[in-house]
Amino acid sequence: MVARSVGLRADDSGGMDDLLADYLRDKSCLLVVDNCEHLIETCAQLVEKLLYTAPNIHILASSREALGITGERAYRVPSLSLPEKNASLEKVSVGSDAARLFVERASTALPGFHVTETNAPAIVQICRRLDGIPLAIELAAARVNVLQVDQIAARLADAFRLLTGGSRTALPRQQTLQASIDWSYQLLSTPERLLLQRLSVFAGGWRLDAAEAVCGFAEVEPTAVLDLLTQLVNKSLVSVERQQGAETRYRLLETI
Repeated sequence: MVARSVGLRADDSGGMDDLLADYLRDKSCLLVVDNCEHLIETCAQLVEKLLYTAPNIHILASSREALGITGERAYRVPSLSLPEKNASLEKVSVGSDAARLFVERASTALPGFHVTETNAPAIVQICRRLDGIPLAIELAAARVNVLQVDQIAARLADAFRLLTGGSRTALPRQQTLQASIDWSYQLLSTPERLLLQRLSVFAGGWRLDAAEAVCGFAEVEPTAVLDLLTQLVNKSLVSVERQQGAETRYRLLETI
């Protein structure tokens, strides 16, 4: 795909990787590689080879996790900022990215929609319950054409059934919240899945020693918990909570 995007065609002189590397050797450009997560190892090998062969190029890669190659600078895209629990009407309208996205998408689904004293608390509840996840908020906002905002908030206990109906032109995993979570889960290794399942017993978060004591058995040894937990953090399935002077804690997003 990369070779095709720059107009190269395969020949008998060697592999496409070598052909592409030779083509870019003296080039100065930015190469964007999108959605690497389902071919993470292949993408990592290709990117590393291109950077070694063509020192004047820069590569921007988007992925659920970092490629893990030398010289990589990872920038984690955070969830949208959330409104405070008792946010004023003005702060709900402009004070958080999550609430602003909800209002924008709701206005598209129902022209004339706007924040009021009546629906503001429900908007805050929706954004916080959905952890600021853009896809979840967009799917929730799309329901305002058939439900009041407080009805949407009340139905979030069954979020996977409620949050469907994404764009028909989007990838299947972006059309429902359930599909998005399923896609992410299927990309995990078996030990990562086991640890994620076992971590679900914690309410209110946990520390590393607790995870090792509770989750480290059978196919997941206590000594393996740290590495597996790191992978779940890297894949945005576990959140890290840091406070000055306190031991690091971890938690699952409510959606997960």
